[in-house]
Amino acid sequence: MVADAVALAGLVPATLAGAGLFALTAAGLRPRRAQPRAPTHSFAVVVPAHNEEHTLPAALESLATLDYPPELVRVCVVADNCTDGTARVARAFGADVIERTDPRRRGKGFALAFAVPQVLAAKPDAVLVLDADCTLSADALLALDALLAEGADAIQAAVRSANPDAGATGLVAAVGAAFDATTAAGRDRFGLSAPLRGTGMAFRASVLVRVPWTTTGLAEDAEYGARLREAGVRVRYCGEAEVTSAAPPTAEAMFAQRRRWRAAGLASSKPLALALVALAVTLGALGGFEVWASAVAALFAALYARALFAVGITRNRLKSLFGAPALVVRLALSAAAGPFRRGGPWVRTARAGEELA
Repeated sequence: MVADAVALAGLVPATLAGAGLFALTAAGLRPRRAQPRAPTHSFAVVVPAHNEEHTLPAALESLATLDYPPELVRVCVVADNCTDGTARVARAFGADVIERTDPRRRGKGFALAFAVPQVLAAKPDAVLVLDADCTLSADALLALDALLAEGADAIQAAVRSANPDAGATGLVAAVGAAFDATTAAGRDRFGLSAPLRGTGMAFRASVLVRVPWTTTGLAEDAEYGARLREAGVRVRYCGEAEVTSAAPPTAEAMFAQRRRWRAAGLASSKPLALALVALAVTLGALGGFEVWASAVAALFAALYARALFAVGITRNRLKSLFGAPALVVRLALSAAAGPFRRGGPWVRTARAGEELA
């Protein structure tokens, strides 16, 4: 009886979670039909940047080639505690620059809390946050403009991985991003709020006035998303607007990034969720529920296989696939340790070819 109870205690929630994810995935695969319209909303694109002189040009180049009336777009780079040429690079691209120096208060949350009120003073219709190591698709603002015209107050763009061929870290990040994109689209289909992803977040100016950006923790996007939910603001999802972001170049850099993400809570960790499902499946099989446990395992395998095929299969990615399980296990263990460790200071994620800074 005890074995049965333990097996059921794992299999029931795993089954419910899998069924929910299946429903979200199925709904998210249905394409959304948007009616073409002439753009009318003005955007302030805020780019928080800490020592990003090497990655910033690609981001600003993508913003300079947007398929959107240039008079409706203002780009503002927040050079936050920079010791390099970030501000110089931003000005060379014609961006407005807000420089901030406060070594005791570091991180994107502080940079946005400092810059957003200044940006709102110019009275844009909406504010879009784009990380300095990301690029924005040319038609992104057109898609966001269409959702704003439908009445959206907050919108999360799709976040795609730029380097799925960069070993196990690149593949794991790409598959995770593809999985998140489909489930977020499904949440939107069901009228639910999509999670904020830190980059590619767009907010109607009136929302930022009503719910000021004062979140400065290590998971500032999750914190602000919680505040929006409390205020009754639904975050729409816009898969037609795409942000491309590179995964950390090494496992060590990815662990440093995920340690910061632990501030968002255990529920935000897909590796930890997969580890718990694997445990539930194992206990279920040992408890005599082999068929049920196999069905749950097959369901989750199918969901992630779909995400893998959405990323695309290449020879390099197949090789990386062998190293992915070990990386996922390590990420799960790191996430599980989160509640037992104090949150450290904000640390910028290393980019390719550099050390943590």
